[in-house]
Amino acid sequence: MMYLFIAISCLILAIYIYVIFILPYMIREKHYFIHKNSNEIIDISHAYDLYELKSIVTIAHFSDTHFSRFFSPKKINRLIRSTQRNRPEIIIFTGDLIENYGKWSPKMSPKLIRKMKRFTAPMGKIAILGNHDYLNNGQYFVKNALEESGFTVLKNEEIFGSMENFSITVTGIDDPLKGKPKYHYEKTYSRWHLLLLHEPDMIQHVPDIRNYDLILAGHAHEPRKYFRRFKKKIKGAEYFTHGLYAVTEKTILSICNRARRSYLSSRFRLVPEIIYYHLAKDDVNLLADKTQKSSTNE
Repeated sequence: MMYLFIAISCLILAIYIYVIFILPYMIREKHYFIHKNSNEIIDISHAYDLYELKSIVTIAHFSDTHFSRFFSPKKINRLIRSTQRNRPEIIIFTGDLIENYGKWSPKMSPKLIRKMKRFTAPMGKIAILGNHDYLNNGQYFVKNALEESGFTVLKNEEIFGSMENFSITVTGIDDPLKGKPKYHYEKTYSRWHLLLLHEPDMIQHVPDIRNYDLILAGHAHEPRKYFRRFKKKIKGAEYFTHGLYAVTEKTILSICNRARRSYLSSRFRLVPEIIYYHLAKDDVNLLADKTQKSSTNE
């Protein structure tokens, strides 16, 4: 019995060390090559450098940092270094910056702002709010912290950007669960159209979904494959739960499942994730290499 007790204790200690000191500092990068007016995407995660000349703009997307006393801002250093290495033109954050404003320590605010400032992108950094950002009226603090960090926060707003041979409109919807979302927007004449919303299921309320090329969301917190059957459904991510979805013949929904969640059970099953979308130049034929096409969820 003594040996069994020691073995169990060692196992618990090993899991604790993995969860607290190893897993939070891991990172998973995904790279997708996307062609205009097509719902086919190439997963180029293992060869994204080969597509550098074929891409006109790269967009980085992360979500759900859920900063708290259990998950400090310093634990996103690898996400920051990832963007510094890949140098995207645009960085997108899709909500839930902090876990709960009611339990937030003001001493952490300067460190959070310093870390978020380290994300840099020549065409700008854009963010929306998530449902956790609204807890205990935290939306005012979160919006201010993001803006001090150099992010443009969209609450039922659109922003336009352009460079040579490229233009883009990014629409950001206020959080549907806690905020006051607006779903209808007039179509613009940009080459690319992005829609940002925190809860992926809410695309079902967007009447002009075909106007968008790419929809970016978070909130879902996908577990590892062997945990999925035990996962409780999350309101706002019951239908669209993870990965990529072709929601129309030209519109892709992409869910970035997490950069971190603060409580222990989620820490054990989740690895921080950042997704890069490499937008194709007009003269690139995406269909030339179907063998590398990534599959979309049914």
